[in-house]
Amino acid sequence: MQWKAVYTDGTFLDQIEPSGNKNAYKDIQRDKLKYFELWDKEKRVISLRFSQGQRLIWRRRTILRTGQSKQVIHLIGKQETVNGKNYQGIIAVFEDGRVEVAGKFEEDHPFFKPVVIHEDEGEEWVNG
Repeated sequence: MQWKAVYTDGTFLDQIEPSGNKNAYKDIQRDKLKYFELWDKEKRVISLRFSQGQRLIWRRRTILRTGQSKQVIHLIGKQETVNGKNYQGIIAVFEDGRVEVAGKFEEDHPFFKPVVIHEDEGEEWVNG
């Protein structure tokens, strides 16, 4: 699966362009984000709409367990602060098409555990 950032001005940024050029997560212009999508080849798997003040959550996690095959999970969601209170919505999209939803990060959960903020995100998050 690959992500696609769609901006308010109608332009977009693909994680991997048709030329093969790869864009990094840090290249997403978060202040212009209208939709963040996950694509499986030519099929859009999920599209998440953004409003002013909402912040993107996206991580690709790989889980390896002894005796099991590798599991790839894409966390996609958003976070916003309203009247000093933090709200989150997170969706886990699995490579096999399964989807799970959580209202927030959960410390002891295998894939909804809090994220480490990447320096390129340039913003503060509240985990949990």
